[in-house]
Order: sequence, then structure tokens, then C-alpha cells
Amino acid sequence: MLAPALIAFGHFLAFFALSATLVLELALLTESLSMETARRIQRADRVLGMAAVLLLVFGFLRVIYFEKGSAYYFDNTFFQLKLTLFVIAGAISLYPSAVYRRWSSELKQGIEPELDSAMLTRLKKIIHWELVLIGAILLCASLMAKGFGS
Repeated sequence: MLAPALIAFGHFLAFFALSATLVLELALLTESLSMETARRIQRADRVLGMAAVLLLVFGFLRVIYFEKGSAYYFDNTFFQLKLTLFVIAGAISLYPSAVYRRWSSELKQGIEPELDSAMLTRLKKIIHWELVLIGAILLCASLMAKGFGS
């Protein structure tokens, strides 16, 4: 009985880590980035990626082995919507990740990355959308847990 609780805890922890790193990236993004701030954003983005992978791993462990069974979940409209929203959030997160990765060569040379206002606005909008999608995923999870969508 301990394993399902630990897997659920890992799933929740990964979800909170993913959310927190998005908020951290949003807070750190400014037009004038220091090298240290740019490195923090890159580290946060790596944590975001790891949290997303762990979220999927723990989530699918719960679905397949520890909760109501895969047939229940895969037949549930809100579970399907939850997965779709997660894929959309993951897809739109690729753009900021690519921007942050491009900073690596500049940072290695001791050059602070430059963000013009258009790029800054674009990155912040994407992160805001990711956070909105996370809220929608939480709503789907709550509805699913209460038996809606079956």
C-alpha cells in the first residue's frame, strides 16, 4: 500500500516542480539579463524538462499499475483532454527552451545574452500560456477524479 502513495507523491511533486520552474523563468526574464540570471533560466529550464519527464513517468505508473486501471483512464474524456493539454504545453515550451540553449555559446564566451522587447514579450506570453494550460490540466484532473468524463 505504500508504493501507490509514493508514486502519487512523486507525480504531485513533479507537477509542483514543473509549475514552480515556469514561474521562476517568468520572474527571471527581463530585457537586461546578467550572465548569472541567464544561467539560472537555463538551469530552471532543464529542471522543467526533467519534471515533465518525471510527471509522465509517475503518471503512467499510476494509470497502468496503481490506480483504477488503464481502461478507466484511457476511456475518460477528461484524461484524454489532460494528455492533449500536456502535449500542447510541451510543444509550446520547445521554443523558449531553444532560445535558452542558444545562449550557451555566448555565455561560454562571457557575453550576456540580449533580449529585445519583442522576444521578451513572446517568451513571457508562451510561459503564461503554459501556466494557463497547467490550470486547465488541474481542472481536468479534478473532474476526472470525481467521475466526470467516463
